Amino acid sequence: MLLPLAPAHVVPYITAYAEEGLLPAPLTYRLGRPGVAYEDETPYDRDGFGALWVRPQLRPEHRLRTPRLQEIHPYRQRRVMLNGLCQVCTRPAADRDGATLYLMRHTGGPITSGEQTSSPPVCVPCAALSVQLCGALQQSRWVAAWVGSAPAWGVAGLVHDPATLRPLPGRALEMVSYHSPAVAWTTASRTVVELHDVEPADLEAEWEAFGAERLEEEFARVAGRRATQEARPPRR
Repeated sequence: MLLPLAPAHVVPYITAYAEEGLLPAPLTYRLGRPGVAYEDETPYDRDGFGALWVRPQLRPEHRLRTPRLQEIHPYRQRRVMLNGLCQVCTRPAADRDGATLYLMRHTGGPITSGEQTSSPPVCVPCAALSVQLCGALQQSRWVAAWVGSAPAWGVAGLVHDPATLRPLPGRALEMVSYHSPAVAWTTASRTVVELHDVEPADLEAEWEAFGAERLEEEFARVAGRRATQEARPPRR
C-alpha cells in the first residue's frame, strides 16, 4: 500500500528535549543491602521492583521546544511501556483482541516469544508514521508483531562498579534483569519487557484495512496534538 505522506514535524511522545536534562544525583551505598542509592533518595527514585532510576526533568509540554529525536525520555518511556500505550501518540496500542503491536528494526530475524526489548509499543496508524519518519527504521528493514503479553523483565541503564560506584568502563546502556545481582548497582533509564504470545504482524494488510483516508486523519490528529501544545500560552 502507498502510505499517505507523514507530516514532517511529528515528534513521538517518548522523545527527550533539550529543555529536560538529568538532575544531579550523587551516588552512595545503599544501607542494609548491596547496591547504589542516592544521598538524598526519596521513595519516587525506585520503581516497583526496587530498581534505582535516573532523575530526568519533566517540564510542561508548552515549555518543550527543542526535541532530540535520537534520545528517549526515561519517565515517558517507562510510562508507555508499563501501560501498553503507543510511544508516538499515547493511545492504547492494543487491538480489539487485546494483543499489542511492536515495531522494531530488523536485526536478522522476526520478533520472537521470550525476546526482551526496551522499545515501547505503537498503534497501527503511528506505525505508518514511524516507518516514514524514524531514521533507525529507515536505515534497515523493520519487523512487526502482535504480542499477547509483555511483563516487566528488567531495566536498561548504567551498571556501576561496586568498589568505586563509577559506571563500568566501555559500556553504554545495558539490559539487566530484575533477577540479576547487577540490577542493585544499576541506574535505570529504560523499562525492559519480555514478549510472549508473539505473532508476526502484516502491517501492509493492517494499513490496507485501516484505509488511506483514516490514516490521513490519524496523521493530522497526531501532528495537530503537538501544534496545539506549542500554541498554548505559558502558564503563570
